[in-house]
Amino acid sequence: MKKYLSAAFTNFLLNFFKSHAFRSSFNHDIALARSLKSLSTTVDYVDNKMSHIPSVDHHLKVHDVAIQSISIPDGLILEFGVFSGKTINHIAEKLPGHQVYGFDSFEGLPEFWRDGYEKGHFAVTELPQVAANVTLVKGWFDQTLPDFKAKNDSALAYLHVDCDLYSSAKTIFDMLKDNIVAGTVIVFDEYFNYPGWMEGEFKAFHEFLAETGKEYKYLTYNVKHEQVAVVMTKG
Repeated sequence: MKKYLSAAFTNFLLNFFKSHAFRSSFNHDIALARSLKSLSTTVDYVDNKMSHIPSVDHHLKVHDVAIQSISIPDGLILEFGVFSGKTINHIAEKLPGHQVYGFDSFEGLPEFWRDGYEKGHFAVTELPQVAANVTLVKGWFDQTLPDFKAKNDSALAYLHVDCDLYSSAKTIFDMLKDNIVAGTVIVFDEYFNYPGWMEGEFKAFHEFLAETGKEYKYLTYNVKHEQVAVVMTKG
């Protein structure tokens, strides 16, 4: 039935693209076509890989579900990509007995990501206000992680990857691969459902899996956006 529905959805999109209404109004709208295509490929991926897990409808609810799966009591809790501090404060509120570390250059994206997100996007003029159990680590990931690991080299209990770019996500997984173990919970903020999603955080994660032989399972995903949570099952 799921395969039938997926095929039906794809056929609907194809017929829509061919319709007179579409051709007359959006025939040259590449951005719209790419968005619809990315939605279709995401639906196929969910049908094939996530049909057995519950979904949620808000990005913070993804964290609420993921936090319940934390099983490493003394593990590190890290966020990469802090920006306004909204998400890290939410995590800190849910985990009042833990120190939460937030990594961000606060200078914005180091390179172009996709249309609407140029180099420098997400830059802030001052650091965000954060909870008492949050420590901000300012700087580019490749420059701040070595010193941080020299002082904090424990297993990761919770990892929030909110860096958008493949290159930034790859840096995270390259430098923390030994700290990601069975039981580590990972939340991706831009895993799928946008044009080019297979070349972003998704790609960096699956390259990490192929390189290390580590395994995971899905916990939940945001049915209305791009967020996905996993837990490592083999580390």
